[in-house]
Amino acid sequence: MPLFEIKNSKAKKINHKEFKNELELHQLIDKNLEEIFGVRYIKDEHITDKHGRIETLGIDESNRPIVIEYKRTKEKGQLVQANRYMTWIRQNPDSFELIARKNIKDLNGEIDFANPRILCFAQEYSIDDKCLALVLNAELWKYRYYENESLIITREEEPEQLITTKSKGFTIEKIEREPRVAKTVDKHLQGASEELKDFFHQIDNGINGISSDIERYTTNAEIIYKTSRNFVYLTVQTKNNCLKLYLRTTNDVMIDNRNLTTHVTRLSGYGNLTRQLYISPKDEQSGKFTIDDVLALIHQSYDSTQ
Repeated sequence: MPLFEIKNSKAKKINHKEFKNELELHQLIDKNLEEIFGVRYIKDEHITDKHGRIETLGIDESNRPIVIEYKRTKEKGQLVQANRYMTWIRQNPDSFELIARKNIKDLNGEIDFANPRILCFAQEYSIDDKCLALVLNAELWKYRYYENESLIITREEEPEQLITTKSKGFTIEKIEREPRVAKTVDKHLQGASEELKDFFHQIDNGINGISSDIERYTTNAEIIYKTSRNFVYLTVQTKNNCLKLYLRTTNDVMIDNRNLTTHVTRLSGYGNLTRQLYISPKDEQSGKFTIDDVLALIHQSYDSTQ
Protein backbone atom coordinates (compact mmCIF):
# COMPACT_ATOMS: atom_id res chain seq x y z
CA MET A 1 0.00 0.00 0.00
CA PRO A 2 1.95 3.03 -1.23
CA LEU A 3 1.75 6.28 0.73
CA PHE A 4 2.21 9.67 -0.91
CA GLU A 5 2.79 13.09 0.63
CA ILE A 6 1.22 15.92 -1.37
CA LYS A 7 2.92 19.33 -1.41
CA ASN A 8 2.06 22.06 -3.91
CA SER A 9 0.05 19.54 -5.92
CA LYS A 10 3.08 17.28 -6.29
CA ALA A 11 3.14 13.73 -4.94
CA LYS A 12 6.19 12.31 -3.20
CA LYS A 13 6.24 8.64 -2.34
CA ILE A 14 7.01 7.85 1.30
CA ASN A 15 9.19 4.78 1.69
CA HIS A 16 8.47 1.90 4.02
CA LYS A 17 10.25 1.69 7.33
CA GLU A 18 10.79 -1.45 9.40
CA PHE A 19 10.42 -1.76 13.15
CA LYS A 20 13.68 -2.63 14.86
CA ASN A 21 12.11 -5.81 16.20
CA GLU A 22 8.79 -7.37 17.06
CA LEU A 23 8.85 -5.86 20.54
CA GLU A 24 8.86 -2.31 19.13
CA LEU A 25 5.71 -3.08 17.11
CA HIS A 26 4.15 -4.80 20.11
CA GLN A 27 4.76 -1.86 22.47
CA LEU A 28 3.55 0.75 19.97
CA ILE A 29 0.20 -0.96 19.40
CA ASP A 30 -0.28 -1.75 23.10
CA LYS A 31 0.17 1.94 23.99
CA ASN A 32 -2.46 2.93 21.43
CA LEU A 33 -5.01 0.12 21.68
CA GLU A 34 -7.83 2.34 22.86
CA GLU A 35 -7.31 4.92 20.12
CA ILE A 36 -7.02 2.34 17.34
CA PHE A 37 -9.49 -0.35 18.38
CA GLY A 38 -11.41 0.89 21.41
CA VAL A 39 -9.67 -1.87 23.37
CA ARG A 40 -8.54 -1.39 26.95
CA TYR A 41 -5.10 -2.80 27.66
CA ILE A 42 -4.96 -5.36 30.48
CA LYS A 43 -1.51 -6.93 30.44
CA ASP A 44 1.26 -8.11 28.15
CA GLU A 45 3.59 -11.09 28.39
CA HIS A 46 1.20 -12.97 30.66
CA ILE A 47 2.67 -16.36 31.53
CA THR A 48 0.31 -19.34 31.78
CA ASP A 49 1.07 -22.78 33.17
CA LYS A 50 0.40 -24.80 30.02
CA HIS A 51 -0.54 -22.41 27.19
CA GLY A 52 2.62 -20.34 26.90
CA ARG A 53 3.28 -16.61 27.14
CA ILE A 54 0.37 -14.45 25.93
CA GLU A 55 1.65 -11.34 24.14
CA THR A 56 -1.25 -9.02 24.99
CA LEU A 57 -4.56 -9.34 26.81
CA GLY A 58 -7.26 -6.70 26.45
CA ILE A 59 -11.00 -6.12 26.67
CA ASP A 60 -13.14 -4.13 24.25
CA GLU A 61 -15.99 -1.67 24.66
CA SER A 62 -18.50 -4.52 24.97
CA ASN A 63 -16.38 -6.30 27.60
CA ARG A 64 -15.27 -8.97 25.11
CA PRO A 65 -11.94 -10.64 26.02
CA ILE A 66 -9.16 -9.90 23.53
CA VAL A 67 -6.00 -11.86 22.69
CA ILE A 68 -3.46 -10.06 20.48
CA GLU A 69 -0.58 -11.75 18.68
CA TYR A 70 2.16 -9.84 16.82
CA LYS A 71 4.54 -10.81 14.03
CA ARG A 72 6.89 -8.31 12.39
CA THR A 73 6.84 -10.28 9.15
CA LYS A 74 4.80 -13.12 7.68
CA GLU A 75 5.42 -16.17 9.84
CA LYS A 76 3.71 -19.50 10.30
CA GLY A 77 2.01 -20.40 13.55
CA GLN A 78 0.68 -17.00 14.58
CA LEU A 79 -2.96 -18.08 14.61
CA VAL A 80 -2.16 -21.42 16.21
CA GLN A 81 -0.51 -19.55 19.07
CA ALA A 82 -3.38 -17.07 19.36
CA ASN A 83 -5.92 -19.90 19.46
CA ARG A 84 -3.93 -21.59 22.21
CA TYR A 85 -4.11 -18.38 24.24
CA MET A 86 -7.84 -18.07 23.59
CA THR A 87 -8.23 -21.65 24.82
CA TRP A 88 -6.63 -20.53 28.08
CA ILE A 89 -9.29 -17.81 28.45
CA ARG A 90 -12.11 -20.26 27.73
CA GLN A 91 -10.73 -22.76 30.23
CA ASN A 92 -9.84 -20.14 32.85
CA PRO A 93 -12.48 -17.37 32.68
CA ASP A 94 -12.17 -16.75 36.41
CA SER A 95 -8.42 -16.15 36.08
CA PHE A 96 -8.92 -13.78 33.13
CA GLU A 97 -11.55 -11.83 35.07
CA LEU A 98 -9.25 -11.56 38.07
CA ILE A 99 -6.44 -10.13 35.91
CA ALA A 100 -8.82 -7.80 34.05
CA ARG A 101 -10.39 -6.30 37.17
CA LYS A 102 -7.01 -5.99 38.87
CA ASN A 103 -5.55 -3.98 35.98
CA ILE A 104 -8.64 -1.98 34.94
CA LYS A 105 -10.03 -0.35 38.06
CA ASP A 106 -13.20 1.04 36.42
CA LEU A 107 -14.20 -2.17 34.61
CA ASN A 108 -17.96 -2.44 35.03
CA GLY A 109 -20.47 -5.10 34.05
CA GLU A 110 -20.11 -8.75 33.15
CA ILE A 111 -17.34 -9.96 30.85
CA ASP A 112 -18.75 -11.36 27.60
CA PHE A 113 -16.96 -14.71 27.45
CA ALA A 114 -19.37 -15.88 24.72
CA ASN A 115 -17.82 -13.48 22.18
CA PRO A 116 -14.01 -13.38 22.63
CA ARG A 117 -11.83 -11.85 19.92
CA ILE A 118 -8.47 -12.79 18.42
CA LEU A 119 -6.49 -9.95 16.80
CA CYS A 120 -3.36 -10.69 14.79
CA PHE A 121 -0.83 -8.19 13.40
CA ALA A 122 1.59 -8.91 10.58
CA GLN A 123 2.70 -7.38 7.29
CA GLU A 124 1.31 -10.26 5.23
CA TYR A 125 -0.71 -13.44 5.66
CA SER A 126 -0.68 -16.73 3.79
CA ILE A 127 -3.74 -18.42 2.34
CA ASP A 128 -3.51 -20.91 5.22
CA ASP A 129 -3.70 -18.03 7.72
CA LYS A 130 -6.76 -16.61 6.00
CA CYS A 131 -8.58 -19.94 5.96
CA LEU A 132 -7.75 -20.66 9.59
CA ALA A 133 -8.88 -17.16 10.56
CA LEU A 134 -12.32 -17.95 9.14
CA VAL A 135 -12.56 -21.09 11.28
CA LEU A 136 -11.40 -19.26 14.42
CA ASN A 137 -13.34 -16.05 13.65
CA ALA A 138 -10.03 -14.22 14.09
CA GLU A 139 -9.27 -10.71 12.83
CA LEU A 140 -6.17 -10.38 10.65
CA TRP A 141 -4.75 -6.86 10.53
CA LYS A 142 -1.97 -5.81 8.17
CA TYR A 143 0.28 -2.87 8.89
CA ARG A 144 2.77 -0.70 7.05
CA TYR A 145 5.19 1.63 8.81
CA TYR A 146 6.62 4.61 6.90
CA GLU A 147 9.61 6.91 7.11
CA ASN A 148 7.44 9.88 8.10
CA GLU A 149 6.38 7.91 11.22
CA SER A 150 2.96 7.08 9.75
CA LEU A 151 1.38 3.72 10.51
CA ILE A 152 -1.38 2.37 8.27
CA ILE A 153 -3.49 -0.54 9.51
CA THR A 154 -5.98 -2.39 7.30
CA ARG A 155 -8.15 -5.46 7.75
CA GLU A 156 -7.01 -8.47 5.72
CA GLU A 157 -9.64 -9.76 3.35
CA GLU A 158 -10.97 -13.29 3.33
CA PRO A 159 -9.48 -15.68 0.76
CA GLU A 160 -11.21 -15.06 -2.56
CA GLN A 161 -12.66 -18.54 -2.93
CA LEU A 162 -14.39 -18.22 0.44
CA ILE A 163 -15.99 -14.79 0.01
CA THR A 164 -19.79 -14.79 -0.19
CA THR A 165 -21.81 -12.21 -2.05
CA LYS A 166 -24.42 -11.66 0.27
CA SER A 167 -5.73 -9.15 44.03
CA LYS A 168 -6.47 -6.95 46.32
CA GLY A 169 -9.46 -4.81 47.20
CA PHE A 170 -12.06 -6.82 45.28
CA THR A 171 -13.60 -10.25 45.11
CA ILE A 172 -14.31 -12.38 42.06
CA GLU A 173 -17.20 -14.79 41.83
CA LYS A 174 -16.08 -17.98 40.10
CA ILE A 175 -18.08 -18.55 36.91
CA GLU A 176 -18.92 -21.71 35.04
CA ARG A 177 -16.26 -23.28 32.84
CA GLU A 178 -18.68 -23.32 29.90
CA PRO A 179 -19.73 -19.70 29.23
CA ARG A 180 -23.33 -19.23 28.19
CA VAL A 181 -23.94 -18.78 24.49
CA ALA A 182 -25.02 -15.29 23.45
CA LYS A 183 -28.51 -14.81 22.07
CA THR A 184 -28.74 -15.19 18.32
CA VAL A 185 -30.40 -12.60 16.10
CA ASP A 186 -33.46 -14.89 15.87
CA LYS A 187 -33.63 -14.97 19.66
CA HIS A 188 -33.48 -11.17 19.78
CA LEU A 189 -36.38 -11.06 17.31
CA GLN A 190 -38.43 -13.63 19.21
CA GLY A 191 -41.82 -12.18 20.09
CA ALA A 192 -41.46 -9.27 17.66
CA SER A 193 -44.24 -8.48 15.22
CA GLU A 194 -43.77 -9.45 11.59
CA GLU A 195 -43.57 -5.78 10.60
CA LEU A 196 -40.85 -5.15 13.21
CA LYS A 197 -38.89 -8.19 11.96
CA ASP A 198 -39.13 -6.91 8.39
CA PHE A 199 -38.14 -3.44 9.58
CA PHE A 200 -35.09 -4.85 11.37
CA HIS A 201 -33.97 -6.81 8.30
CA GLN A 202 -34.15 -3.68 6.15
CA ILE A 203 -31.89 -1.85 8.63
CA ASP A 204 -29.61 -4.88 9.02
CA ASN A 205 -29.22 -5.31 5.26
CA GLY A 206 -28.53 -1.59 4.89
CA ILE A 207 -25.79 -1.66 7.53
CA ASN A 208 -24.11 -4.73 6.08
CA GLY A 209 -24.28 -3.11 2.65
CA ILE A 210 -22.13 -0.19 3.74
CA SER A 211 -18.90 -2.22 3.68
CA SER A 212 -17.67 -5.79 3.60
CA ASP A 213 -15.47 -4.91 6.59
CA ILE A 214 -18.47 -4.74 8.92
CA GLU A 215 -18.90 -7.55 11.44
CA ARG A 216 -22.18 -8.23 13.24
CA TYR A 217 -22.21 -10.06 16.53
CA THR A 218 -24.66 -10.50 19.38
CA THR A 219 -24.63 -10.33 23.15
CA ASN A 220 -27.48 -11.25 25.44
CA ALA A 221 -28.61 -7.62 25.44
CA GLU A 222 -27.81 -6.23 21.98
CA ILE A 223 -26.97 -6.74 18.33
CA ILE A 224 -23.70 -4.94 17.63
CA TYR A 225 -22.01 -3.82 14.40
CA LYS A 226 -18.30 -3.07 14.24
CA THR A 227 -15.26 -2.49 12.07
CA SER A 228 -12.17 -2.10 14.25
CA ARG A 229 -14.53 -0.47 16.76
CA ASN A 230 -18.21 -0.83 17.58
CA PHE A 231 -20.33 1.77 15.84
CA VAL A 232 -23.95 0.62 16.31
CA TYR A 233 -25.63 -1.02 19.29
CA LEU A 234 -29.14 -2.19 18.39
CA THR A 235 -31.84 -3.44 20.76
CA VAL A 236 -35.13 -4.98 19.62
CA GLN A 237 -37.92 -3.65 21.85
CA THR A 238 -40.83 -5.97 21.19
CA LYS A 239 -43.24 -4.35 23.68
CA ASN A 240 -42.84 -0.92 22.08
CA ASN A 241 -42.62 -2.40 18.56
CA CYS A 242 -39.45 -0.43 17.83
CA LEU A 243 -35.67 -0.60 17.55
CA LYS A 244 -33.34 1.34 19.83
CA LEU A 245 -29.94 2.29 18.43
CA TYR A 246 -26.81 3.83 19.90
CA LEU A 247 -24.53 5.47 17.32
CA ARG A 248 -20.83 6.34 17.47
CA THR A 249 -19.78 9.91 16.71
CA THR A 250 -16.62 11.97 16.63
CA ASN A 251 -17.00 14.69 19.27
CA ASP A 252 -20.79 14.19 19.17
CA VAL A 253 -20.96 15.66 15.65
CA MET A 254 -23.75 14.24 13.48
CA ILE A 255 -25.82 15.67 10.63
CA ASP A 256 -29.39 14.84 11.66
CA ASN A 257 -31.80 16.95 9.60
CA ARG A 258 -34.82 14.97 10.82
CA ASN A 259 -33.84 15.39 14.48
CA LEU A 260 -34.18 11.66 15.04
CA THR A 261 -31.33 11.33 17.54
CA THR A 262 -30.85 12.55 21.08
CA HIS A 263 -27.60 13.09 22.95
CA VAL A 264 -26.29 10.43 25.33
CA THR A 265 -23.58 11.32 27.82
CA ARG A 266 -20.31 9.42 27.49
CA LEU A 267 -20.66 8.58 31.19
CA SER A 268 -23.55 6.26 30.33
CA GLY A 269 -21.08 3.47 29.60
CA TYR A 270 -21.19 3.60 25.79
CA GLY A 271 -18.08 5.75 25.33
CA ASN A 272 -18.17 7.61 22.01
CA LEU A 273 -21.60 6.19 21.12
CA THR A 274 -23.15 9.51 22.05
CA ARG A 275 -26.39 9.46 20.02
CA GLN A 276 -29.45 7.30 20.49
CA LEU A 277 -32.64 6.95 18.47
CA TYR A 278 -35.85 4.98 18.61
CA ILE A 279 -37.33 3.95 15.27
CA SER A 280 -40.52 2.05 14.58
CA PRO A 281 -42.30 0.72 11.47
CA LYS A 282 -45.29 2.90 12.38
CA ASP A 283 -43.26 6.13 12.29
CA GLU A 284 -41.59 5.08 9.03
CA GLN A 285 -44.97 4.36 7.47
CA SER A 286 -46.36 7.72 8.63
CA GLY A 287 -43.47 9.56 6.92
CA LYS A 288 -41.63 10.70 10.05
CA PHE A 289 -38.49 9.29 8.45
CA THR A 290 -37.37 6.92 5.73
CA ILE A 291 -35.03 3.94 5.90
CA ASP A 292 -32.52 6.02 3.96
CA ASP A 293 -32.66 8.72 6.66
CA VAL A 294 -31.72 6.16 9.31
CA LEU A 295 -28.99 4.60 7.17
CA ALA A 296 -27.51 8.06 6.53
CA LEU A 297 -27.07 8.45 10.29
CA ILE A 298 -25.60 4.97 10.60
CA HIS A 299 -23.23 5.68 7.72
CA GLN A 300 -21.89 8.68 9.63
CA SER A 301 -21.41 6.43 12.64
CA TYR A 302 -19.50 3.95 10.46
CA ASP A 303 -17.36 6.80 9.06
CA SER A 304 -16.30 7.75 12.59
CA THR A 305 -14.42 4.44 12.80
CA GLN A 306 -12.47 5.01 9.57
